[in-house]
Amino acid sequence: MIRPGRLAALLLGCLASGVALVLQSVLRDAWQIRTLPERVMEWLLLFVPLDLFERGVQQLGADAKEVALYGTVVGMAVLLAVLGAVVLRAGWSSWRLLGLSVLLWLVAVGVVMPVTGAGFFARGLLISPVLTNAGYLLMFLGYGCVLIGARLLLIARRAARGSGRTGGQRPRFMAEQRAKMLAERRALLVGLIGTVLAGGLARFVGRDGGLAASTLPLAAPPTRPLPPPAAAPTRPPAQTVAPASNSGTGITVVGGPTPTPQPTPVAPTAVASSTLEPLPNPPPARRVARDKDGALTAAGRPKGELAPPITANEDFYVVTKNAVADPMVDVASWRIFIDGEVNRPVQLDYRTLRALPAVEVVKTLECISNFTAGCSLTSFGCDLISTARWKGARLSDVLDLAGGLKSSASGLAFIAVDEFSAGLPPEVGDDPETLIVYEMNGEPLPREHGFPARLLVPGRYGMKDPKWLAGIRAMTSEYQGWYEQRNWNKRGIIKTMSRIDLPIDGARLPTGEQRVAGIAYAGDRGISRVEFSVDDGGTWQRAAIIESMPGKDAMVRWEGTFEVPASGSVTITMRATDGLGDLQTDDFQLPQPDGASGRDAITVTAA
Repeated sequence: MIRPGRLAALLLGCLASGVALVLQSVLRDAWQIRTLPERVMEWLLLFVPLDLFERGVQQLGADAKEVALYGTVVGMAVLLAVLGAVVLRAGWSSWRLLGLSVLLWLVAVGVVMPVTGAGFFARGLLISPVLTNAGYLLMFLGYGCVLIGARLLLIARRAARGSGRTGGQRPRFMAEQRAKMLAERRALLVGLIGTVLAGGLARFVGRDGGLAASTLPLAAPPTRPLPPPAAAPTRPPAQTVAPASNSGTGITVVGGPTPTPQPTPVAPTAVASSTLEPLPNPPPARRVARDKDGALTAAGRPKGELAPPITANEDFYVVTKNAVADPMVDVASWRIFIDGEVNRPVQLDYRTLRALPAVEVVKTLECISNFTAGCSLTSFGCDLISTARWKGARLSDVLDLAGGLKSSASGLAFIAVDEFSAGLPPEVGDDPETLIVYEMNGEPLPREHGFPARLLVPGRYGMKDPKWLAGIRAMTSEYQGWYEQRNWNKRGIIKTMSRIDLPIDGARLPTGEQRVAGIAYAGDRGISRVEFSVDDGGTWQRAAIIESMPGKDAMVRWEGTFEVPASGSVTITMRATDGLGDLQTDDFQLPQPDGASGRDAITVTAA
């Protein structure tokens, strides 16, 4: 029996484990096959209590996420390395090592995949099961081939040592070694052929993006114009505060300057859309820092500057759950399936989506992880919020392609290519501004924001707006989406927030009158009033709203002035009132699980 030493076996096991991890990374980059650590990590999050998660973030900060991600990767690496060392020390034959590779593959696709929500042999994924299974087989066969190659080296080394034998032992010994080498080489050849075939199959299936093909009939574009959209609900215009003063507070509140030209708020309108235009191909996605939970990248607003009314695409905040990379979807093969409790299940392609009456809205997006107070507690602070002009088709029009919802439909599941999902009530389709959008600020939807299409729902956090949308399933019961499965808020209704953009916290300012400005947002409830205080809430002064809301679900920008004393400091505290008359709460709360609350405050000092 050929058995390497403990150290040699461990080193060879580490080599095989390293090759498996490299192949796994290549699969992720080439065909978006999610890594096993990603899958396991997201599954484990289902069992982590929120208080424990928050404690880890408080103790380790942003490093907590990286520690968890690297810990999972290291765990898999150690497991494969130790397993390889053990079987080499046990003297397993090359055929048994090849069988071990197949067994590991079966465990991955037959146990890990179902447990982590991907279905048996990845049949629950929107990525082709053939692509996923072939990719994992490639990885584990590569792992096994390294172990077999290591065993062949050990046999060759033993044969070299035995070649010095004398007499009749040498021919017999050499014959035995040649026969053993031949059998072991056959196992290696079979493993290499299997690896090449698995890689070739993955490349063939993944050549057009690897999305799973649906057997549903393709929806036909409408042959006649659909009815015009219903008028948007009316609401009182946001108030602009006239110049006023309040003696004894050291503050003079002024009216806003000449407003920046803005589009007049109107109901969403349908515009013509050609089905003959070429399919878009957006530039590569922005590079963002990722960790085990994906990325939380703040809007690109320089500190100390007032946020613009419309955020440029390259400055829009980015949030994704994907720890390694986001989907790269081929628009030509992309489809949205619509099934479940609908009258006529169908799928629709990109051209059909654009052939529907197009609606343009200005809407603000806010992540449920955004802070409304204590902005310095995290790297992204209170900047996971941005506004853009969106264009897309009404959800109601899309559902009409499937004959509309059955009366038994009690929930909608919106499913994305990256396995993210969101659950919403069927009533969201009644809002004419619930859209499936494909343009952002006049350009094709950027890849990092969900190209080819994403959902937009008024009044709810971004967790309810899946990117890379690929499926709509009407359910007979309420659907629990990705966030809801992890015990976050089920409804995702936006809380009222206000933020001070300038001056920055800790600024040293000249004595006298200084400008204060920022934003306020309350989802589709709108903002009716913005106020700030310089005496710890003893008195409140109304700020001037710079522009009226450009849409029913958009933030407003506000400004005012305050006095900096000759010495000492001033603390400015914010609050806003939504369009229903409800005041922003002063109770501080971290984002998990219902969204953050509390009032933003800064302190400035006389220079």
